Amino acid sequence: MKLDNAYMDVVEAELFAATMTRKERGDKVVGVYCAFTPKELIVAAGGIPVSLCASSNDIIPVAEQHLPRNLCPLVKSSYGLALTDTCPYFHFSDLLIADATCDGKKKMYELLSQIKQVHLLGLPQTVDNEKAHEYWLSELYRLRALLEAELGNEITDESLREAIKLYNRVRESKVRVFELNKGDIPLLTGSEASIAVDPVGFEVDLPGYIDRMNRVVEFAGERGGIKPRPRILLTGCPTTSKKVLHIIEESALVIAMENCGGLKTVDLVEEDGDPMAALARASLKIACPCMSPNQRRYDLLAELIREYRVDGVVDLTWQACHTYNIESYPLSKFIRDELEVPFLQIETDYSDSDTSWIQVRVEAFVEML
Repeated sequence: MKLDNAYMDVVEAELFAATMTRKERGDKVVGVYCAFTPKELIVAAGGIPVSLCASSNDIIPVAEQHLPRNLCPLVKSSYGLALTDTCPYFHFSDLLIADATCDGKKKMYELLSQIKQVHLLGLPQTVDNEKAHEYWLSELYRLRALLEAELGNEITDESLREAIKLYNRVRESKVRVFELNKGDIPLLTGSEASIAVDPVGFEVDLPGYIDRMNRVVEFAGERGGIKPRPRILLTGCPTTSKKVLHIIEESALVIAMENCGGLKTVDLVEEDGDPMAALARASLKIACPCMSPNQRRYDLLAELIREYRVDGVVDLTWQACHTYNIESYPLSKFIRDELEVPFLQIETDYSDSDTSWIQVRVEAFVEML
């Protein structure tokens, strides 16, 4: 097994073919833009979830015809692919579910609604009171009713519990992949781990997704350890572009990733009791800076730094991502002063124009470790 782009291309082709087969039978694809959307509801309704946050820099100039240049590249790339209809994931989506997280995404969703049907989930901006949980639960019930109407299937509590159990197995497999690097001798590079936990498009075959991650665990154990290097924890914005990840791994090892899609989103959902209430509680645990205050991110990073014996933390911030950028300052003080771990913030976009500058900063940071 070789965890590279060729591996992803093969998996992507298989998943695309399986998705088209199901669409021919009448099943629908539901596009998702954030981890706050419980995909369990989509699966329980007989739908196929697909994540739509984009990583292409080439399409950004097209998006800038409608969006300001000083906007997050993730938002611009996602909108550009929708505007040009050049992304098969967006093209074959029958319905889009959007979470009211950052201002850039919220206003972009208004433009997207002129292209496809968009359902906006009103995400509370704080999680430290019961009213926020009650409000979020009501939003999930609204989503449940919409999915039943649009997909033509009733979401029973039984089908929802089965979907929860399946996604919990996905989360457990992700954790097993990352835990390969907890020991003295790491078994995966950060790039390999990123590929291993990537659903690679349409989530049409969750048992297959789990099996792929489990096979990576077996492969890594059989291959054995890789050469130890300084151990970096990557936090911050979603690693939609792998530029910074790859630059770090030229001189160090990304031992763990807290970003969306990584260890930030692996909390298990309770499998007993009311499944809707369990989904609401679990999804609001996501340590996103759109929440204020965001103490959970500090607690999670402290735990990961200890468990993975991290030598340094790199905070990836996409340009004009104000939520992550502002939080980086108090976060750096917490990690440097209280945890006594070196910290580096990298603010960048999807282009290669600043690659040399980032390399210099990362190399200096690693040498200091």
